Amino acid sequence: MSVCGLSIFFYFWSIKSNKMRIRTILIVASAVLFQACGNTDKTGVSGTMETKSCAADTSIHYTVYTPQTNGGKMPAIIFFDPHSQGYLPVEAYAKLADKYGYVLFGSNDLRNGMTAGETEKIVRGMVGEVLSQGTVDTKRVYLSGFSGGAKIAMLYGLNMPEIHGVAACGGSVNPTARPDSTFCYVSLVGNCDFNYHDMQQSLALFSNMQMPFTSVVFDGKHEWPSAATYETVFQAFDINAMHFGLKPTDVKWLKTVYAAMSDSVSAYLSEGRFIKASEMLLRIEGWYGSLDKDIRLSSYMSNLSESPVFASQLKKMQEMSLKEIHLRGQFIGSIENRDLDWWKTEVENFEKSIASKDEQVSVASKRLMAYLSMVTYSLANSDILNNNAEKAYKKLKIYELVDPENPGVYLMFARYYLMINDRASMVESYNKAISMGFNDFAQYESDPAWRTLFAQPELVRK
Repeated sequence: MSVCGLSIFFYFWSIKSNKMRIRTILIVASAVLFQACGNTDKTGVSGTMETKSCAADTSIHYTVYTPQTNGGKMPAIIFFDPHSQGYLPVEAYAKLADKYGYVLFGSNDLRNGMTAGETEKIVRGMVGEVLSQGTVDTKRVYLSGFSGGAKIAMLYGLNMPEIHGVAACGGSVNPTARPDSTFCYVSLVGNCDFNYHDMQQSLALFSNMQMPFTSVVFDGKHEWPSAATYETVFQAFDINAMHFGLKPTDVKWLKTVYAAMSDSVSAYLSEGRFIKASEMLLRIEGWYGSLDKDIRLSSYMSNLSESPVFASQLKKMQEMSLKEIHLRGQFIGSIENRDLDWWKTEVENFEKSIASKDEQVSVASKRLMAYLSMVTYSLANSDILNNNAEKAYKKLKIYELVDPENPGVYLMFARYYLMINDRASMVESYNKAISMGFNDFAQYESDPAWRTLFAQPELVRK
């Protein structure tokens, strides 16, 4: 069933009962460039940050952050980044590791485009290395990833008994089998992420298979979540561990987290953000069980079920999702069939929609623009690899129209001009990318096409 079909199914199924209607809100609504963690501030951490190689295979490299410890064993999270930059989330979430007592490992080898064998070697090598550490609680080893790294985390996490949970950020695969009942799955995606609908489809399947999950939709694009957002992962893993006796129950902490979440529900309701309120209510119910004993939250749930405003917001979300998915299909054909003047007009219309005060219209428009950026990048890259200059140029111009602030646009132009041997324009485009802030050469070094560009004698790294 398509994402669209799943959305319709769950929307109409949900009206059968108030409680089921609330429970399915998260599934009603139903490739990667130049993104990094929102915060890599390493100040104020108390532990040790190291870069190491696996003892059993020194070709596998990783960054590890170990908090100060009183000698006890700690849970561990292994991070997979799509550009071999596992150190990014380790650095970004080190303060959270201090706060919650986790060891963080980040693979600096795994990346998009690897063969299945290469991926298998790295993932299993990393898991084996982590399990061999004397500081790690082997009953609590988790995987986490972003975009393509999230897909790898899910593929292996759902099928390796050594792994007890996965936090997938901006990418997912559809579950095919129910893991152990103690398994903890956390989905995190920006509301403007072009993978948003794919993430919702996975949640629909988790729900259909009666597999518990925690869903986090944050205000943002296709990127590693901020530390403030990612803290939900540590909370979800810890509460799950307490529930199954893998961690001592901390009643005081549980009450503190519960109170903060309850206050968030109240705040969302006062702002008229009923869907966000319902998402938080679902999270509370998933973590703490039935809300029936909490008079305030139970009344919130009941009031939302009967609210015409909430029903209207749900209906509009459904309509916007259907329209967005339809437009995606249309735009694929328009890339080939429409001229640049048509695209200029279309982008101007999008910019007006993005500026709309209607949050759902604005967010859906941002997602479509992000989707077009990803698609035109991929298609232009394919044309350049196939030496199809005419087709590549048109796609690059559309890429520039939909994502003009992305330095990657001008790096791609540099490759295009190298292909047609216009070296002056190659240098100009490259320098523009540098002036716009590009300096992350490391994530491209594994790709021969990018290595060829960066090896040109006129291009200076700054």
